[in-house]
This record gives sequence, structure tokens and C-alpha cells, in this order.
Amino acid sequence: MTMKKILLLLTVLLVVQSLSATRNSEKRQMDALRVSDRIKIDGFLDEEIWQKAYYGADFKTYEPLIGNSASQRSEIRILYDNSAIYVGALLLDEQPEKIYRALSKRDQWTINADKFWVTISPYNDGQNYFRFEVTSANVQSDIKVSSRAQDRAWDAVWFSEARITDEGWIVEMRIPYDAIRFPKEQVQTWGINFWRMVGRSKEISTWNPVDKTLGSWLGQAGELTGIENIEAPFRLALYPYVSSYVQHDSENGKSDFSLNGGLDLKYGINESFTLDMTLIPDFGQTTSDNKVLNLSPYETKYSENRQFFTEGTELFNKAGLFYSRRIGGKPENYGSVEDDLADGEEILENPAETELINATKISGRTRNGLGIGVFNAMTREMRATISDEEGDTRKVVTQPFTNYNMLVLDKTIGNYSYINLINTNTYKPSNRDRDDVLGTAFKMADRNNEFVFQGNMAMSMKYDPQSSKTEFGEYYDLNAGKVNGSFYYNYNFKLLSDTYNPNDMGYLSRNNELIHRVDIRYRIFEPFWKMLNMSANFLFVEKELYAPRRFSERLLKFESRGTFLNNLSMGGSITFRPGEQYDYFEPRVDGYRFALPSSHVLRYWLSSDYRKVLAIDASMGLKEMDGKGDTEVFKNTNFWWSLGPRFRFNDKFSVNHKFEYSRNDNNLGYVAEPVADSIVFGDRDIQRITNTLWGSYVFNNKSSLSLKMRHYWSKVEYNKFYDLEDSGYLTSNIDYHENKDQNYNAFNVDLVYSWNFAPGSFMNVMWKNSIFTDDNIVEPDFFNNFNKMLSSSQSNSFSVKISYYLDYKQLRKRRS
Repeated sequence: MTMKKILLLLTVLLVVQSLSATRNSEKRQMDALRVSDRIKIDGFLDEEIWQKAYYGADFKTYEPLIGNSASQRSEIRILYDNSAIYVGALLLDEQPEKIYRALSKRDQWTINADKFWVTISPYNDGQNYFRFEVTSANVQSDIKVSSRAQDRAWDAVWFSEARITDEGWIVEMRIPYDAIRFPKEQVQTWGINFWRMVGRSKEISTWNPVDKTLGSWLGQAGELTGIENIEAPFRLALYPYVSSYVQHDSENGKSDFSLNGGLDLKYGINESFTLDMTLIPDFGQTTSDNKVLNLSPYETKYSENRQFFTEGTELFNKAGLFYSRRIGGKPENYGSVEDDLADGEEILENPAETELINATKISGRTRNGLGIGVFNAMTREMRATISDEEGDTRKVVTQPFTNYNMLVLDKTIGNYSYINLINTNTYKPSNRDRDDVLGTAFKMADRNNEFVFQGNMAMSMKYDPQSSKTEFGEYYDLNAGKVNGSFYYNYNFKLLSDTYNPNDMGYLSRNNELIHRVDIRYRIFEPFWKMLNMSANFLFVEKELYAPRRFSERLLKFESRGTFLNNLSMGGSITFRPGEQYDYFEPRVDGYRFALPSSHVLRYWLSSDYRKVLAIDASMGLKEMDGKGDTEVFKNTNFWWSLGPRFRFNDKFSVNHKFEYSRNDNNLGYVAEPVADSIVFGDRDIQRITNTLWGSYVFNNKSSLSLKMRHYWSKVEYNKFYDLEDSGYLTSNIDYHENKDQNYNAFNVDLVYSWNFAPGSFMNVMWKNSIFTDDNIVEPDFFNNFNKMLSSSQSNSFSVKISYYLDYKQLRKRRS
């Protein structure tokens, strides 16, 4: 793909934008009333001005039924002044004693409390919203919503109070203007909608009717009018923090103490754009990764847990080109240090994480709907320290100083369509290594969001400083089909050239593929018979190697799922891979393939009603594959199951446990590099057991204690070794005798006390314990393995972090 092709497609999409610009046919309006007197946020709505304000009522159901009158009446009023908008919600209930009122942590979704939330689109583009949610226990959640993602890590400073009465419950909210972004206009018209969830019936209703069969609620908001002559405030917020750590390593008996300080900053460049910066970052209190034993040829992808990289990044998460774990992750040459040791040398120090110098985000949206995002981060040069027998040391660079850049331009087109342009760049000045990716993501929908053409495209450019040449790679992911209503169908075409590589800043498990995919679904959205809803779908996938063009895999899948009237959900699927398949990636050497016989997979799952004191999640599956090599027959059987009880002892205390077990007998996979023009494969039995326990005790809507404990055990025992021949089949190898068995454990405990002691401010006290073992002595049973693991070296960390929100406006008021 050339630059001309990208620009041509962008031009065509912009030309047809008028075809998709539309408005929802049913759009209610509400006027906001200006107020000059002080409004006290206490959940009473007793100021006289509340009764003078226009109100919205007549909510319509969103689920389980669509478009009916809500079972409980709601009345909503909006006020505003020069600094904030005020939302007053009178949520009547015929049975107020049955209002669900469970406590939860901030930003944690729960169905055991009634909820009210408002979604606001200040640019009224139908695609970008701020969501402010309050439960009946006055627990806040705030989310940034876009057409492609939801940013649940985003935290704004706003105020609310909820109060249960004899007639229902009341919500009062104050949302300062510096918590949102709006255009510089004398008269404002915002997209807005109000939502209510009644916990005991799971009924969700909205002020402006929303039809969920249309595929998206984003373009189905009402309008807020009457806001005039407001100005965006000067926005400067500082988040200074101090943190202290005590870390103990049982292997050497050494304890380390550290005291750190730093600063996060948010600055409003103008009414639309915000600068976010972290100086002297501290990510020591991030949640532990769910480590696994990876036997595949693909990189394990872990979730991002660092708040700076999870908050406010919805504009950057386009087309899969931004994987923030690349920044400050494991140094690129971390694993090669041990391989390069000379005789008598040992590693004294080899940092496993690259140190981040700073990171900056600038993001916002212009008055005509153009979103602009700029991201930059810099990491230090990382070195390993090596010592020889005489005590002399030397340094080895494991990661040079690296600069990361990203630019995003995002244009909304009507209520359902968009187009954007993305560029990522990494640069290492020490060796002039430079990598770029240029991409686009787009969606073009008709006026009812029924038929859609959407996709991602990108071109990678890797510069080789040695040859002064650039290697280009191309990527297409295109979809066309019908996306709303009961009958859904979609055709997907995906092409990844053998030279496409976005992994300096993005994530791609494998390239060199050509994929055709057809997805056909039938969905029932409303209750019938004994069902609340139901869906069934058929999936067909065919894969080829891109270069050279070779057949790889064919897949047929039938799946069905549904929810009963008692809120028990269940589903299952059956997958066929008919005929011989070919894996070109497991051999890990170009030109080789691994022939796989036909197979089938059965899956089943169920999930009970989470509102009950005891709820259960369960699943099971079976995969069978019979095949033969050049000289013998083999049978691979993979069986797995999981059970996850959820205990809710009261409105404050809940505990969840999940047990997962899998056994993969006679699994065939890569073992070693080529020997005598063949690749060594092994017949192995793989067993995995994972226990995860997590729970929380919520003291009130501002403080909580949470625990996550996870033990992952995987053991691999080899039965026999083979040679992978050019044909793709296996022949016995009687000469290979290395012990490749593995016994792998990952054990983590994260215990956190959180206290939001003031708006935007918090204190976290955290204890972390971790144990990792990996050897070739396989333990016979779970308890022997667990006891041995507990006696192994472990790391303990105790930390306290305090972050305080300083608003420049409030500081000025205090001084004056």
C-alpha cells in the first residue's frame, strides 16, 4: 500500500460524508435555567429555583423491553451558572424499601444498586460523550465515551449527593465546566440523555428514547438548550504525590526503602484542549500482571494498569497501533544479556523495566468536530551490570534512550460515521533506529446506522540505519454489512503483509496472513416464551499465508446464547476445522509448515443472576484432533472447565473465586532450533490450574479494602520427540534427549486500602507479594507443588502513596 492509496481512500470517504450525516428522528429538547443563587449539593432539591426549572419526564424503556413507558416515574431538571451545570433527578419508586443500595468502589460497576447517569456531548456530534453516574449509595463513576472505546480510567472532579426518601430517591449533581470540554460559542446546544436503572427488575430507561436494535446509543441523544454566555474556565490542576516503599527479597534477605515524589499536571490550553503530563512517574502501585507460561510463538499481551496510560487515551486507541506497554516495558535486549556472558562472568544487575523519564498527552476537539491528539514519551538508556571472577565490572546497554511519538486526527461525520488519521513514531538517536506507522480507521454508515462500511488500514515503515533503506509493510482490515436489527451480517477482509510490523509502539501477534470472514447472526432483543433475549450466529473463516500464497485454515462455527426470565444466561458453540490445516508459525522458521488434521471444539457456559447472594459462573470445553505423521498415528485431546462462585454477604462485603482447570494431552509443538535440516517437535501433556480470589469490603462511598490473590500453575511433560519434515509431517526422533519439562508457578497477592479523602485526592496503602518459579522438575500433584512454591524465594512490597488535587482557581480564591 502506498501513500497515494491512503490519501485516495481518505478523499473518497470525505466526499461521501454527506450520505451519512443524519439526526435521530426522535430528539427531545430540554432548556436549562440560569441560576444566580448558590445551590447546595445535599440531595434535597429544596431551593425554590429547582421548581421553576423546566423538567423532563416520560422515560422510555431501553431494556428488557424497548420503547415502553418506564415502570417508575423520573423527573429531571437542569440549572446552570457561570461555573457549572446542575442536575436534579427525582426518581420516584412505588416500593422505595426495595431500592438496591449496595456500596462499591468508585468507578466499579455493580448491579446491586439502583443507578442514575447523564451522558453529555457538548459538541453534539453524537459520538463523543462524558458520562457521570451516581448510585443510590452515592458512589460516583465517570467515563469518557467515544465511537470506538470507553475510557473508564478517566477521573473528573465533580460533586453529587444521593438520598433515599419515602417516595423513591433523589440525585443532585454539580458538574463544573472544567470537568468537560465545550465549543467557544455564545449559545450552546449539547447532546444529552438521562438514564435510570432499577436494580430489582434490571429495567433501564432513558429520557430520550433509545432503540438498542440500531446497534449504538451514541446517536440517539436529546438536546440541552438554553445555556448562553458561558466561558471555559482557566484549567490548571496539579496532582503532587509522595510515595514510600519497603521491599524485601527473601532470597538474599535484603530489604530496600525508598521515598519518592512527583507531579502529575493537567492544563487547559484553551476551552477544548488539555495538556496531561506526568513528571517523575511512579507506577509502583499498579496491579500485578496475570502471568502465564507461553509456549506459543506469539508474544503475550498484558493489560495496561498504569493510570496515566489508561486515562484519557480513548483518542489514541485507534486501529490497534498504540500498545502503551511498549513504553517503560522490558528492555529489548533484556533476555540476551545472559546469552552473551563470558566464562566466569555473572549478572549483578539487569533491570526488568525501562525507566520512564516523562510522558505528555495533548488532546481535544475543535468546534467543527475535529479531534486532535498528540502523545510523547521518553525512556532512559538502560544498562545491565556484569562482573567477572576478579570483581571487575562492565556495562551492557539493554535499551537505548528512546523517544515515542503519536499524532491522531479524528473527524466525526454525522451521528454514526467517522474517519481518522494516525501516525506513530519511535526514534533511538544512539543508533539512528527509526520506525513509523501511518494508518487510518473509518466508519461510513447510512442514515439509520443499518448498513456500514468500516475498517482500519496502515502502512509500517522500518528504517535500517545500516543500509539506509526502509522496509514497507501494509495492513487492511475492512468490514461491510448490516449491523442493526434482528438480522445481522458482516463480511471481513483482512490482509497483513509479511513485512508489516507495528510492534515498536503497537501490538501485532503475527503478520503474513490473508483472512476472509463471514459472520451471520439472528438476535431477539425482547422477552418471549421464557427468555429475556437470545441470539444465534454462524461464522465462516478462511485463512491463507500472504507470501507465498498458501492455504492455512478453514473454520466453521455455530454459536447460540440467551438469557432466561430468571436472569440465568447460558450459551454454547461447536467449531469445525474440516480437512487438513497448516500452521506456518509454530515451526518458527521461514519455509516450514506444520500439518494439522481436522478437529472439532465444543464449548458451553452459564452465568446466574449476580443480584443474588450466591451467583455462579461456569464453563467447559473439549477439543479433539486425530492425525497421523509419516510413521504413526497420534490423538490430541484438550479438556477444560472453570467454576466461579460469587458471594455477596451484605451491601458492603463481597468475595469472588474462580477455579480454572485444563488438560491438553498429546499436544504437539515446537521444542528446539533446526537440527540436521529438521525442527524438533514434542508430544507433551500440559496441565494448567488457576485459582483467583478477589474481594472487597467497602466502608463507605470514599474508602474500601480490596484483595486480589492469584496462583497460576502450569506443568509440561514431554512423552516423545519428533522431527518436522519439509512435508509438514512428523517423524520419530530417537536422538533428542534433553529435558524440556517445565514446572511454572506465578503467585501474586495485591491488598489495597483506598481512601478518597477529598475531591480528586486519594491515599493508597498497598501490600504486594509475588513468587515466580520455573524449572524442569515437574511436581506430581497440586499440594506438593504449592508447598514447594511457598518455600521458594519471594518478593514483598509495602507502599503508601498520597496524591492531592490542587485546583489553581481554588488556590487563588483562598489567597484573595
